Amino acid sequence: MSTLQQELGVTDGFRTVGSAQHYSKVVKFIDELARQAANDAPTSVEIFSDRGRWYCRVRRGDEKTRPMGPYTKQQAERIQEARRMLIAKRGTARIMFE
Repeated sequence: MSTLQQELGVTDGFRTVGSAQHYSKVVKFIDELARQAANDAPTSVEIFSDRGRWYCRVRRGDEKTRPMGPYTKQQAERIQEARRMLIAKRGTARIMFE
């Protein structure tokens, strides 16, 4: 093996990958950035009617959740307000968007 290969960590044409510990730090950093970005995007909680049935869903940028429901209009309004309060308190990191 040449000196250059040894310096670059190359063995028989394959490069040595960093340690697993280094990789996990990078993954943790990327996960943290994703959580922060999720909380920075504009979020709204909307209710809508489909043939007299009311549904509630969360929208963040271009993403949206599956509609929750069907509810009565009054129930949908209450759920909408409760979801807004939870998002204000916890953010959107735990919400599953499609």
